[in-house]
Amino acid sequence: MTRNTTRLIGTAGATPGSYILSECNLTASDGAIIDIKALITEITITESIYTSSIDAEMVIMDGVNLFESVKLNGDEKVDLLIKRQELDTKDTEKHQHTFYISEIINFARKKNGSSSYVFRLLSKHAYVNNSKTLDQFKEGTIGSIIKNICTSDLRILPKDLDINTSTYKNIKCIIPKLRPLAAIRWLNNNSFTTTGAPFYFYETLKGKVKYKSYEDFADTDVVATYIHSPVLKSTIGSKEFFTETSRRINKLSSDLNLSKYIASGEGAFASTTRSIDIATKTYKVAGQKYNYTGVKKLNAFDPFPKRNNNDQYGGQPIDKIASGKNYFISSNSLAYGDSQFNYQDPSIESMGKCQAYLSTEDTIVHDITIPGNFNLESGQLIKIQVNKTSAADNKSSPIDKMQSGKYLVASIIHKFSDEYTLQVEIKSNSFHADLNDIIKLDGTKNSTEVIET
Repeated sequence: MTRNTTRLIGTAGATPGSYILSECNLTASDGAIIDIKALITEITITESIYTSSIDAEMVIMDGVNLFESVKLNGDEKVDLLIKRQELDTKDTEKHQHTFYISEIINFARKKNGSSSYVFRLLSKHAYVNNSKTLDQFKEGTIGSIIKNICTSDLRILPKDLDINTSTYKNIKCIIPKLRPLAAIRWLNNNSFTTTGAPFYFYETLKGKVKYKSYEDFADTDVVATYIHSPVLKSTIGSKEFFTETSRRINKLSSDLNLSKYIASGEGAFASTTRSIDIATKTYKVAGQKYNYTGVKKLNAFDPFPKRNNNDQYGGQPIDKIASGKNYFISSNSLAYGDSQFNYQDPSIESMGKCQAYLSTEDTIVHDITIPGNFNLESGQLIKIQVNKTSAADNKSSPIDKMQSGKYLVASIIHKFSDEYTLQVEIKSNSFHADLNDIIKLDGTKNSTEVIET
């Protein structure tokens, strides 16, 4: 059972994967509260900057006939509390959240005396979302409109919100019969900072529903540094072991997907926005060409090499091929009277740079597995340090600068089983190494490395 791990020294965690399932109470349809800790074999909780609600799966091994006695029907409430006491500081960290069952799946009776099934769970505002649609007139910044939807329609308490309302331009719009979360996604399509960065609406396990821009992410401090190293130096049970293992990357893999062909086709480095105003019958192109400038990078170096003679781009630099990607936007400058901006207007100036952010945020992506961390959440920045594969290089210059650097935590899968582990997707829109510095071998028998700049 997943009530807690055995890796405890008293009540304190001996390893970062230690945890205690302190509470898991199911509230039945009749209001009865049942402690189901002893029935749980595994809990998985997922959060991401791309999803509006965290979701969870809870594997139940039912040997007490809970399904029939409680009359489970798929809308019960589950209150969850998982905690750990730090070995060195004795501080208590915790995850506490209220879920609602959205589905009960995978029912099976593999042996006499017990059955198994899985609870799929969502946050309350995701449930509330299914109960209404919006067809209202709204005005203000898109961030302020989204905040109003959260409080008035999704019934999220202000203390549980962290919303950046400083989106570009005040607009007026009529939401076209959409559920609240769909309305937020619709509004977010035209939501930008004053410099064109995109916004993300998401929830974290730490308990906040957030609306943040990529610039907000990039401006935050690094919360942790993780090291991909094959060797542990300390002894289990010591404070040094806890600290060392808490910073260790246990597994690193990536689909990589490095492709300037795809990125340039998406307008990552240059694009043109073409707009037509249906009120004045005005067509605009001039001044709406975007070249890769002003994007807030996580690391020091651009995601493309700066070469002036690229045969594959018709002899042009990759950030000058603005005609290769075109965006077409219809606007209506008189929809609400003179000098009033409608829903589409922010896109005319900001679409090119926004798409540059969106297309380059996946420049380098890794999936890492690390020990449980109660303070890590989506939208934070971490650093990773990856050693070179060559043993000789590891002595003089051990760090692989192409893989190391700052990364944005895009999503986390919290898994509570024998141990608490995190499966984390991390992304960076830039490199820690200059792509114009190419290591070449001199071609002789006793080859030496030469850095050409």
